[in-house]
Amino acid sequence: MAKMNWTGSAWLRPGLGVFRGNAGDNALHAHYAHQVAIALEGEVEVTLAASRLRGAGIVIPANIRHQLAPQKVLLIYLDPTSASGRALFAEAGPLPKALPAPYCKKLLTAAQSQAFLQQALTGSFSTTAPSTVDERLVAIVAKLEASLGSGIDVNRDALAAMVNLSPSRFSHWFVAQAGMPLRGYRKWLRLLLALNNVAQTGHLTEAAHAAGFADSAHFSRTFRQMFGISPMAALQQVSLHAEASSGVVS
Repeated sequence: MAKMNWTGSAWLRPGLGVFRGNAGDNALHAHYAHQVAIALEGEVEVTLAASRLRGAGIVIPANIRHQLAPQKVLLIYLDPTSASGRALFAEAGPLPKALPAPYCKKLLTAAQSQAFLQQALTGSFSTTAPSTVDERLVAIVAKLEASLGSGIDVNRDALAAMVNLSPSRFSHWFVAQAGMPLRGYRKWLRLLLALNNVAQTGHLTEAAHAAGFADSAHFSRTFRQMFGISPMAALQQVSLHAEASSGVVS
């Protein structure tokens, strides 16, 4: 079978990441963002560990292993700690599911503008899910982002002290709030910081080092685990744009 390349454009801003174009080859993978996949033509197809879904659009919660069939798509990644990410998860539930065609059409229309897409995502779940995020979590995420940007990781004890919890209690609290362990979320933020750096400089190795990866091989392994493809293959024919913040691709 002929190799299918990733081509198109992608952009990152705090809490949100978007890809639009041709999705190419990818292996089963799982990442720390909730994902919405919408077909630009026909239906989108996603293979899961033990099943397969097809539809106008599909929502895939964070940490679910999946493989996207090569096709023209709009992919939206939502940080699970963001208001939109938490609302989407509360609305869709813990398992992948197909989305109604009218909702997919609404997002496709809104995706013509970054601002409109953000508004559409934020306003879509306001009647069924909480629209706010615990201010303590906001402070923790900001501290994590700042520490990674400075190259100095802040430890769990220091983060626990920020919210007046013991380290062990903090670990449970963070999982309840973010839907994943602190270690996994820190890895996700580091990967996003590297992608932001790549967008700014165009240099993969330097971007990986600046984000705290030991070397480019470490960055490549992490990227492949989370996206099912090497960063070189994913970014070679994709135009990547980012705001000057390490906050997700949510």
